[in-house]
Amino acid sequence: ARPRPGLPAAVPVSSSPSPRTSSGAARAGRAFLDFFWDIAKPEQEVRLAATENLLRHLRDGGKDEEMKYALKRLVEGLGATREAARPGFSLALAQVLQAFEEIPIFSVLEQIKEKHNLEKVKKKLVRNAAFGNFFGVMALFQSGRLVKDQKALLESIQLLQQLAHHQAHLKDLPRKTIVDILSEVPETVFEEVLFGVLQADLTSAFESPENLHLLLVGIQKFPGVLKPKKLKKLFGSPTIVNEENIPKLVELLQSAAKSEKKDKKLPSVGFDLLQVSLKEGAFELFWKEAVENGLFKEKSGPVSYMCYRLLGSALPLLSLDQLQMVLKGKVMQLYGEHVVTTQLPDRFKFAPEMEAYVDAFLNSCDDPERQLAVMIGFSTLTNQGYPVVPSIWKVVRHLQPVALQKYIDWLKDMFLRPDLGCCLDFSTSRQKTQHKIARLRKWIIHRLMSIIESPVKKEEDLVMDISRFCFFHAFFETKKKTSQIPETNALISEPLDEQAHSLHVHGVTADGKLWIFFLVEYANELLSSEKYVKAVKPFTKEQRDPLLAVPVQWFCPYLSLFVCSCAENTEPGWVEVIVEILLSLLAQPSLLIRRISKSVFGRICPNLTKNGLQLILDVSETLLLHSEKQKGEDESDEDLDDEAMMALDKNISALFAEQQKRIQAKKDERDRIRKEKILRRDFKIKVLDLIEVFLSKQPENPLVFDVIEPLLQVIEQCMSSDSDKQEIDFLQKTAHIFTNSLCRAKHYCKRVEALQDDLHAFVERLVKKARKHTDSSVALYYFSASLYLLKVLKGNVSDKSPAPVSVPKKQKNTIPQACQVRQQAAVKAVFLPVNLHYPVLSGHCLSRLPVLSTGCLDVERVTAIYQQALTQFLTKRNSALTSSMFLDLFTRFPVSVAVCLLVAPNTAVSLAKAGRET
Repeated sequence: ARPRPGLPAAVPVSSSPSPRTSSGAARAGRAFLDFFWDIAKPEQEVRLAATENLLRHLRDGGKDEEMKYALKRLVEGLGATREAARPGFSLALAQVLQAFEEIPIFSVLEQIKEKHNLEKVKKKLVRNAAFGNFFGVMALFQSGRLVKDQKALLESIQLLQQLAHHQAHLKDLPRKTIVDILSEVPETVFEEVLFGVLQADLTSAFESPENLHLLLVGIQKFPGVLKPKKLKKLFGSPTIVNEENIPKLVELLQSAAKSEKKDKKLPSVGFDLLQVSLKEGAFELFWKEAVENGLFKEKSGPVSYMCYRLLGSALPLLSLDQLQMVLKGKVMQLYGEHVVTTQLPDRFKFAPEMEAYVDAFLNSCDDPERQLAVMIGFSTLTNQGYPVVPSIWKVVRHLQPVALQKYIDWLKDMFLRPDLGCCLDFSTSRQKTQHKIARLRKWIIHRLMSIIESPVKKEEDLVMDISRFCFFHAFFETKKKTSQIPETNALISEPLDEQAHSLHVHGVTADGKLWIFFLVEYANELLSSEKYVKAVKPFTKEQRDPLLAVPVQWFCPYLSLFVCSCAENTEPGWVEVIVEILLSLLAQPSLLIRRISKSVFGRICPNLTKNGLQLILDVSETLLLHSEKQKGEDESDEDLDDEAMMALDKNISALFAEQQKRIQAKKDERDRIRKEKILRRDFKIKVLDLIEVFLSKQPENPLVFDVIEPLLQVIEQCMSSDSDKQEIDFLQKTAHIFTNSLCRAKHYCKRVEALQDDLHAFVERLVKKARKHTDSSVALYYFSASLYLLKVLKGNVSDKSPAPVSVPKKQKNTIPQACQVRQQAAVKAVFLPVNLHYPVLSGHCLSRLPVLSTGCLDVERVTAIYQQALTQFLTKRNSALTSSMFLDLFTRFPVSVAVCLLVAPNTAVSLAKAGRET
């Protein structure tokens, strides 16, 4: 067969037909031979397709000669020089043997052993022959037929044992394959066929991790064969995990950890040894002596990580007592030290992997007590009082209600009466002594708040209970116990120190009320109970009187004080707290609160975070979805006429009356929804005040870019919906803010070097939306937004390009002359036809145009974007784009963009004509 074009020059002999089979290959046909060439290719998709085609060809009437040739080529390919070809031929051979059960498995094994004979092969081809035998056995095993042929099974195991001596080439692959085969073998077959041939390996189990793994799998898979008496005959001990064997087991586990350190996974022998120790009732001995007192003596990364993986893998297998023992041991403590000391970005971090172990355990465990034990165990692993697990831990979502409630009660009790004695606490060598109780309480508050904010469905009483607890201890102290305020009955063993606590509660209850207002009512109750409680920071008389008189408005002046105290705070999250409180207050029908909210928000604008801004923007998105849903529901309600109702049944009069009640109830419901819609729209109009304040006070903030699309979505939605007066007012206010506070702002962000690519992609996205829109009025807003981003990009000087310089008349021009000619020609083509409107660009002024800087603007990329838009405008009759959009573009960017935009003079003339017509 001739080599196919495009293949490497050195095609392995083992993967091509021998001269003696060339006549058979010729008769097989070119297409048939192509299957084997494709099976040897490195691309997996090509190999799989070729295997399927080969099977289809053989099924659809392949001759005996073709089958023999196919088997011969596949067996030869098992020892191919190219590594990618071997698994391809092995898989293809397995598929053929599975599809054609009339092919004897043992005969194929004989063919494999003959072709890749390790004793007759040349020394330089030993590696290929070893792999040929190995992948051949793999093909027989993957076909699913090897276990059924006892003779082939026995000789395959013996062949793998022989291949195990070629560790330089195959490493531990043969031993692992033997284990895989044993997992599929019935116990009777193991006892009658394989036990004799494997007895030597089982006897030497403590000589290598592979042999130990083989024994461990056999004990679990064939308990009726490998009984304690049989084990004692094999190596003198009826059990695996005992005091005598501990040193050997430690040595084997260390060897296994180092051999698989690159794989970053738990060695199989470690997990099986863990399971056998549980089966033998020796887990405590294994964990304390082999793991904690044995493996950790060698301070190496692979061994430590194996211990951490043993801990994570053991969680689903352990009883409650065993969990508590493990979670208070040395492995946990060393894991905590690892978490604290690997904070640098270039260090390997095991914490995400451990979180995955805990997440999987909590998700599969249906025992609340074991769930609680694991949560408390990791929560009490502390570094000078501060738990090493994050306060926002997603694994909490899997806790059952009973376990969650008990965990919350435990957190509250630890806050009131900190018990550092139950913590597995440690300190690193470089740390200074810190206040442990304060650190623990700080983490507990954050953990309680994260439980409230987690997406898990929770009872409203639970949310309110946590909120009251955190709020009370953040701002108030108990003077005297009272049953009216349950929080006063809690005894605090250690006084609370002065530290900033943040309360982060948002959302609504089942009846639609905001959570924050329940806290407001609770705060008013506390302020009215001077006999029992007092504020941590007392209020003045001027502050206290209006607070008690107006239950809701008390928050506003106190909010101002809170803003002043937090402005210097580096703790994240306080801005989001203020934003949520302001949004809650804006829901009240009070002009005073609206003004105070705007004032307070103006003070926190310099500290506004992306999350804080998103809270505001989410209001618009959520309400837009709600309005669309209500519109759909309104359209789906249809009233039946009287005749249709009367034709239903003889007793229609009663049914008709009932139906009328339902119709009236639906009408009442629609009326209620309409009123709620009005309130929501009014609330959204108030929220626009905050966006306007932010754009006016922080025009140079990069967060401004996050406001653009939400405003455009609001404008687009309002223009396509019903135009009642409130809707029009909302649209006009949004459009006013978008046009005047954003697009026409005199100041804009000056720090976009790191955002260049994102902003260019944003420009492209906006122009595409303008092109695809059918409404010119909406397209205009998208186009204007793109021009605003052009202004931002052009006004920023890129670090990658030199700053603009003006060329003196006598200085030699460094700009290529051809480039200047093209620029000036383009400018003339664009602007001379309209020099009536722009006389400054006419005549000899064009020859003296300076080469202006484009800042961070990628002119070529922007040129392509607007050139496509301009082409659509000039060629499509129903385009939503208008000539005024492009005239605005060229007017605002006459040299930087327009010069390079038009490459054809006739295009410029068409635009100029369009400009004169408008």
